[in-house]
Amino acid sequence: MFSLATLQCMAQHRTSALPDAPAPAIPVAEPALYSPPTQSNRFKNYVLTTFGPVAMVEAAVRGGIQQKRDKPSEWPQGGQGYADRFGSAMGEIAVRGTTEYVLSDLFKEDLRMLPCGCSDSKFKLALADTFTAKRGEGGGRSLSIARIAGPVSGSLVAYKTWYPSGTPRNEIASEIGLNYGFVFLGNLIHESTHH
Repeated sequence: MFSLATLQCMAQHRTSALPDAPAPAIPVAEPALYSPPTQSNRFKNYVLTTFGPVAMVEAAVRGGIQQKRDKPSEWPQGGQGYADRFGSAMGEIAVRGTTEYVLSDLFKEDLRMLPCGCSDSKFKLALADTFTAKRGEGGGRSLSIARIAGPVSGSLVAYKTWYPSGTPRNEIASEIGLNYGFVFLGNLIHESTHH
């Protein structure tokens, strides 16, 4: 039988247990530790960024821009001219990507776009990924030789090899700017869709 003393004891036990009860543990996600890319990671990233769908779309848009601007003017208009300009853009992307791959391997730069876990704007992150890379065991960001040289090399090789002779130098400066612009735009799209 329950007595009044038993009920009082239970009530005291119940009220004293609630305030002292431990709060339920809420799991907190640990920030992912950075690990430098393996050679396999580097190569997969190179193939995807240089020959993947995004590179094809970039070449298609660049071909259209050059077609509209009639640059180089020595190339015809119509389907043949667009094919020449698309092929030229793919060539520039291939040279850019290969230069980035070789230099990033040489200087141990990580060109992968990894979540930063920070509150920076997508615009700022995309801009940083255009000119910097992670480096070293800790993955700290620094100015990237590969990211700076890649777009320049793509345009210079095009200018020196398959562009018509006599192409004005200001067109190569325009191509370099277009290269950096598309790298930034690709980074911005990646930041917007993956983070």
